[in-house]
Amino acid sequence: MEKTIRRVMYDKSYTYTYRTGMSEGPILGNHMHIYYEFLQLIEGNALYNVEGTEYKISSGDLLITNPNEFHFITFPKNSVYHRQFLQIHSSFVSSMNPHILDTLNARKFGTNNRIPSEIFNKYNLGDIFKGVEHYSANPTDDTDFMVSTYAAQLVVKLSEILKKEFLVNDTSSKNKHIKEIQNYIEQNFTRNLNIDDIAEHMFLNKSYISRLFKSETGLTISVYINMRRVMMAKNLLLAGENAMNIFYKCGFSDYTTFYRVFKKYTDMSPEQFKKKHSNI
Repeated sequence: MEKTIRRVMYDKSYTYTYRTGMSEGPILGNHMHIYYEFLQLIEGNALYNVEGTEYKISSGDLLITNPNEFHFITFPKNSVYHRQFLQIHSSFVSSMNPHILDTLNARKFGTNNRIPSEIFNKYNLGDIFKGVEHYSANPTDDTDFMVSTYAAQLVVKLSEILKKEFLVNDTSSKNKHIKEIQNYIEQNFTRNLNIDDIAEHMFLNKSYISRLFKSETGLTISVYINMRRVMMAKNLLLAGENAMNIFYKCGFSDYTTFYRVFKKYTDMSPEQFKKKHSNI
């Protein structure tokens, strides 16, 4: 029997969702967010890929992704996917302490995304999620405040875990070439960048790096570049900039191309996106 609890703060500073049912899979496509996501797999098994790093996750594990961090999930066919997740914008907790997110932000993309269930239990993170679930399922005038305090506790405890545990038993793997490709894209996606530039920089055959990147991340290099540009455009729009003035900052050669790509990956125009998220 499917059970869903969903609570969204009025200004979209956080979303809490508790859901059980069959997986939407077999794959939840590669995507990234403008917020921090903390997802616990309560029941089931899956493969969780973050920036080319693959994690085998099972019941009780917690997954962390930062803003702009690409990730996707692969499930066994027709599997039960019982999970809860909390998504927060930085402003939701940074108002309490401007440095509260420093440790999470220092974590390199595609590293230490998985908190094993034994560490989750050791630090009593389940109590935090129970509190969030309670106030989300039974909203009162105090719900948003209480959830913000639980979110702050979660961030503080995760920072402690990253500092003390180092997740030394993590079973992730990453091809060093993938990381080099991603780093080069990160440094150059705002200019006219293509696969030939990357192949020349790495002294590798472009067909080889195309196949390698697709097999490790599930994305073509051109799609990855465009998704990174769209994410930058989202952030600029949320900061109040005009769509007509940002396309070149994000690496697009003209507004028409920018508009087409933005709508392809968000299902809305830049203006619609800005209006929808104007309260964030």
